[in-house]
Amino acid sequence: MHLLIVGSEGRLGKTLMKIFPGSSSIDLENEDQLQYELAKADFALLAVPIEATANIIRSFPEYRGFVDLTSMKYNMNKFSGHIISIHPLFGPESYKTNKTIIFINDISTPDSLDKVMELFNGYRIISMNAREHDYLMGELLVKPYIFSYISEAGNADIVTGSYIKFLEIEKIKHNENPEIFLDTIKYNERTMEIITNIEKKLDELKKLIGNR
Repeated sequence: MHLLIVGSEGRLGKTLMKIFPGSSSIDLENEDQLQYELAKADFALLAVPIEATANIIRSFPEYRGFVDLTSMKYNMNKFSGHIISIHPLFGPESYKTNKTIIFINDISTPDSLDKVMELFNGYRIISMNAREHDYLMGELLVKPYIFSYISEAGNADIVTGSYIKFLEIEKIKHNENPEIFLDTIKYNERTMEIITNIEKKLDELKKLIGNR
């Protein structure tokens, strides 16, 4: 099985190159070069931001080996039945221990679950539809990303247990690809609901302070 990693110089791409060391790789979205590489590849794993993923799939409608790795699936519905859609839950620091992958069953081509299980042999594969996935990612990714986005650490000399936890949250945005970080917030249907709930909690604190 010949694999192509598209976006091999990114955080996820570099991780995939470690998992699949014999794979071909391409980082620049050079259509001529990409077309040449796709002709040799059984599967092309797209480790690039959401809009770039959609543009590549759209540019090669006849190719049936694309594996979408985006963190939000709402925008991938348009390619339902023409791609394999998964979301690896591991990152550069956790890929050796966190072997969990979400398989998007209403976007992926029929019978592609077996292909994913073969490709990621030994991994835990969880199957769900795109809406279920994005709802779950609202909790697992969007909430912590939003809190990280609005957090700014101003002290590093004297810390408490609580402040150490705050620093871990604040650090999330520095450890992620900036474009993918913001895309994860931007493209999730629950984002506005989450922000509104945060604003309500902040309003409650404002009232509490105002009643002193």
